Amino acid sequence: MQRQRWKILGIGLVAMGLGWSMAQAPVKVSFWHSMGGVNGEAVDRMVKAYNASQSACVVEPTYVGSYDDGLTKLQAALRGKNPPHIQQIYDLGLQAMAESGQIIPASDLARQDKYDLSGILFPLARYYNLDGKYYGIPFNASTAELYYNVDALKAAGFTRPPKTFEEFVDYARKLTKKDANGNVIQYGATIRVYGWFIEQLIYNQGGYVVNNENGRTKRATAVTYNGPEGMRAVKWIVDMTREGLMPNVGRDGAAQRQAFTSGKAAMFVESTAALGAVQREVGGRFQFKTAPLPRPEGTKGGTAIGGAALYVFKGHPDNEVKCAWDFIKYAISPKVQFEWHKATGYYPVSRAAIELPETKAYWKENPNAKTPVDIILSSPPTKSSQGAVAGVMPQIRQHIEEAMELAIAGKASVEEALNQAAQKSNEAIARYNATVR
Repeated sequence: MQRQRWKILGIGLVAMGLGWSMAQAPVKVSFWHSMGGVNGEAVDRMVKAYNASQSACVVEPTYVGSYDDGLTKLQAALRGKNPPHIQQIYDLGLQAMAESGQIIPASDLARQDKYDLSGILFPLARYYNLDGKYYGIPFNASTAELYYNVDALKAAGFTRPPKTFEEFVDYARKLTKKDANGNVIQYGATIRVYGWFIEQLIYNQGGYVVNNENGRTKRATAVTYNGPEGMRAVKWIVDMTREGLMPNVGRDGAAQRQAFTSGKAAMFVESTAALGAVQREVGGRFQFKTAPLPRPEGTKGGTAIGGAALYVFKGHPDNEVKCAWDFIKYAISPKVQFEWHKATGYYPVSRAAIELPETKAYWKENPNAKTPVDIILSSPPTKSSQGAVAGVMPQIRQHIEEAMELAIAGKASVEEALNQAAQKSNEAIARYNATVR
């Protein structure tokens, strides 16, 4: 009897052990992102909230540096056949991702899940729909805008922000102040060396960055940023820097922002995504507002979206892909997008999110947060404002930045520098196109 009792107990323990082993552990999903600082903190909060909202999936976020750094790490991971489940990749990566053969198109995931993508804001849908399909889902949406110190402009006699290139230069001259020894104590503005700004300044003149209407009518085969719109945009920045109306901060976004938030520069051009950091750094020491980018007198155009999308990569089990898709749906859900918008300055990606009562109440108290939505929704739906697509857009942006640096340093004229850059870009486009045909 004793032996029988132990036998029964042993069977019970084995059964319990089987039960423990059969209890499913949460599925782990890797998420690579490029959000640092204030925005990185917001990503961490979002992921933590998602993980707490359910028990089937655990998302593990990893900061992989800048967007460009992230792409470099992704290439190495793909070579090693160990990609993340999800990666945040900036808008420039659209065509290369779509043609890589390494991702699961978001449209396919949505169709399998019967998930409706029609609520994505039209400007974002226009950009990220390539050949009628979403390859990634827009997550952090931005546009370039003007930030200006209301107090500084008022002291100089200005009651509104500049609307044209010509006005901007006039404002910058009147806002630049020097001490008795000739040292600049306040610059009129600061605009860093950033190719995205030039792209946006081309679009708001109605121009294109690459041919074939920004690569939207057929594959881009050459750049057009060295045309009159690009020449005007680069010359505008170069001339103000060389005149001493702006400090030369190079490509340093933090230095540019700090020049503004410290009161050293009265205006600057930056992404809407900087709003959270600007608010924190200004800390109420002066009033600032945001406005659309200036454009040359007599030109017309619109603004293209910026930011990034979330892509799901092949090579993972179905249950992990399911969790990856579940997190993406969470990240673009209306209330999560509202919290993301409030924390960062990126605007919500869906119509449902911008129509939330919470969003409208927030905008009433914080009109600067609404500026990018007004800009992007009022932008004319042209091929120009749709934004450029080419497989080597990251290299194209680098070439523009190299040209700006050459011209600012006086090593080449704007025309010479942009034409040299265009030659490099065209060679890169030709190499890329040869690999995908």
